[in-house]
Amino acid sequence: MLKKRRLFTPGPTPLHPVVQEAMARPILHHRTEEFRAAFQDSAAGLQRFLKTTQPVLILACSGSGGMEAALVNLLSPGEEMLALVAGNFGERWAAIGRAYGMTVHELEASWGEAVAPERVDEALAARPGVRAVFVQHSESSTGVRHDVRRLAEVARRREALLVVDSISGAGAMPLETDAWGVDAVVVGSQKALALPPGLSFVTLGERAWERAASVTSPRFYFDLRRERAAQAAGESAFTPAIAQVVALRAALAFVDEMGGVDALVRNAATLAACTRAAAGALGLPLVAPRDHGDALTALKPPPGIEAGAVVKALKSEFGSTVAGGQGKLKGQIFRVAHLGYYDPTDILGLLATLEVVLKRLGHPFALGAGLAAAEAEYLGREHA
Repeated sequence: MLKKRRLFTPGPTPLHPVVQEAMARPILHHRTEEFRAAFQDSAAGLQRFLKTTQPVLILACSGSGGMEAALVNLLSPGEEMLALVAGNFGERWAAIGRAYGMTVHELEASWGEAVAPERVDEALAARPGVRAVFVQHSESSTGVRHDVRRLAEVARRREALLVVDSISGAGAMPLETDAWGVDAVVVGSQKALALPPGLSFVTLGERAWERAASVTSPRFYFDLRRERAAQAAGESAFTPAIAQVVALRAALAFVDEMGGVDALVRNAATLAACTRAAAGALGLPLVAPRDHGDALTALKPPPGIEAGAVVKALKSEFGSTVAGGQGKLKGQIFRVAHLGYYDPTDILGLLATLEVVLKRLGHPFALGAGLAAAEAEYLGREHA
């Protein structure tokens, strides 16, 4: 049987056709006017994407590299930081801080819940030496959404910076970088922008740039001051990922054509709502029933069925790759992505095949129940 291969993972996500076409072109030299134009167009598009007037720096690295760049440019060794840990990637903020000799405080929530802004306010009041708070906009190991707007208000009132990993959040959930007063944002290429992995985007607000001028952490490749100076002229300080930047310009142009980042966010919200409606009808518990975001849906399997069996069956029979669990949740959940180049046909097709898999694995339900709930949700949202 012919199987088309489909990705339903929260990174990498399917490549948009305009990205594939752009990456197939002959490579440019990066010290030419042609490439400088592509670089500057991409930087301007990223400002629209993140809703900021500050420079958005393009780095040739993964999202974790962008996280490291943000941290080492905003804290000196020994300074206090607060990492909000609600999953696997919150733990990563803490690990990066320890690697650079920061004094790391962790504020934890159960996996499946967000760290409440009120708890952050209390923690900062108790530790006035904390210079920066680090958080995931979308904690993609659990599907949890943190309230970035309120966290920014808390951090500013307590005179701390708010540094946001929005690698899987930007383009899937609302993010008003300037309007909310977010001090630093990190994004990755392989998420909502439907590019391959390999680029990270970092933007700092005015307070963060002031801090970056005085920190003493060791940095060379990730010196954002040097990158800002170089990228103002349409070049990176070091050899860029040339084909990726050309593809980034194409992806951002497509986002603008479809109505901007808000249209991407609405699409993800629709797909997420359909998936959760189906999950309810099928008896699949949400990992994050209260604080869920729209970048992905994390689901627990029915009693008596292993999550790994669901993941394996979707891939072997239907060619669809969904993500399993990470860290503490490895082997216990599966995750379906909504961010990026997905449409209702994609998600409704996946839900139909998920029903087939669950039925074969012995889950008792009426075939079509999940799909009908998803379709009703879609019709209701589109009518509204």
